[in-house]
Amino acid sequence: MFSFIKMLQNFLRNLKKNKGLWFTTLSVISILGISFSMYILMTMTQNVSKGVYVTMSETYETSLKNRINKKEQNFKKLVASIYANNNILTAMEQNNINAVESIVNTYNENFLKAGFNELSMKFYPSSNQINQYRNSINSVITNKTKVFGIEVLNDGIFVILVEPILKDDNLIGVIEIKESIHTLKAEFEKDNSIFVFLLDEKMMGKLSLKAKTGKYRDVINEYKVEEKKYDGNFFGKLISNGKEGFKELEDKGYLVDDTYYKTYKKISDINGATIGLAILGEQVEGSGAFVNIVDKMTKTVTTVALGLVISILLFMF
Repeated sequence: MFSFIKMLQNFLRNLKKNKGLWFTTLSVISILGISFSMYILMTMTQNVSKGVYVTMSETYETSLKNRINKKEQNFKKLVASIYANNNILTAMEQNNINAVESIVNTYNENFLKAGFNELSMKFYPSSNQINQYRNSINSVITNKTKVFGIEVLNDGIFVILVEPILKDDNLIGVIEIKESIHTLKAEFEKDNSIFVFLLDEKMMGKLSLKAKTGKYRDVINEYKVEEKKYDGNFFGKLISNGKEGFKELEDKGYLVDDTYYKTYKKISDINGATIGLAILGEQVEGSGAFVNIVDKMTKTVTTVALGLVISILLFMF
């Protein structure tokens, strides 16, 4: 051990005599050390950033789920008001369709007065032949169990509750309450967030000509957007990111560019079929945006690391 130390000291002594080789050796060792330290620092920062972005994606997904669940709760309150209305229950029991529809129309008028322009209620008599209705209505009539979820109808895409109205376990009618999925946009905007629904092209056939003609445009791959419903800058950026950017979004679960943080959630209908994507996100710009804080953190670490390199190099000279 002593001889090894002695040999190392002699090596360093001889190395110092050769000033050029001594400086070169110190420089190489310093640069390697700094490079390794920067790599570790940047890797740690990137991992932290990735963790934050993944957490944000999970938060957005939870927020979307909670907002849809809240709609179900609100729809249930409307159903409860039906059960509290003896007039409409009696009319249903007597199969007085005109009386029931008159009361339902009053509900719809009140929705409009309250500013709920895309919320509506509809009555389906259970005494009629069920084959005249769509599958979700027929299912409720047959099974006497409610159906809640998202459905593509001929007039648009809706969050929908179909509720059997029972009296003494007898079905006396079916109430449908629906609200456009696009109303989620305004709800996310309250939290300075962005929501865009992209419809899968294969579902376009369910829409009427009036509901789709001149309203939808291609975004990426097989997805389309009802253009006038949303901010063109957000889905326009998704278009400009191209197929590579969209694949990165699908693979990682999020995508960060110079303008937006974006994540997504596949949307399934009441039958379990995938009908499109909810694209969620926020602007990167603005000091209040959390994603901007992460971006600033990364840039700060980079600046500090570069400053450290420059300082050490200056000290060496």
